[in-house]
Amino acid sequence: MILSPDHVTIAVADAGPAIAFFALLGFKKTHVATIDGGVPAQYMGMPAMKAQHITLTLEAADFEIQLLQFDAPPATDPGVHPTNLRKLGFNHLAFRVDDIEAATAHLVTNGVTMLSEEMDYISRKLRLFEGPEGITFELVQRD
Repeated sequence: MILSPDHVTIAVADAGPAIAFFALLGFKKTHVATIDGGVPAQYMGMPAMKAQHITLTLEAADFEIQLLQFDAPPATDPGVHPTNLRKLGFNHLAFRVDDIEAATAHLVTNGVTMLSEEMDYISRKLRLFEGPEGITFELVQRD
């Protein structure tokens, strides 16, 4: 069912040093977007989210590191539960699949908690789940 890892998302306080570090490893900045509410914020369960979303690609491996640099957290920040996608450090792991609907059905049938409805973003179908120890993982079906 799983084809390969797709990306890892890391929340950082300052994207500059992270971009420079991953460039040392061969990653190139390929996409930058500002998230200011909207569909991506809804998908991640943070409707008021404001952040920079920076994609770094390792072309030889077809693998991405996606950085999230959030604006200052609001006073009502929900805390540090593993499914809180605002925390710094590890954010989520994504696995590429060829059929997101079948993979979702398989996971849900086996008791895995789905955290979001499907979202189409950058020519991909995405869906978040709660994994072991409350970590967040994502399924990705590329068009």
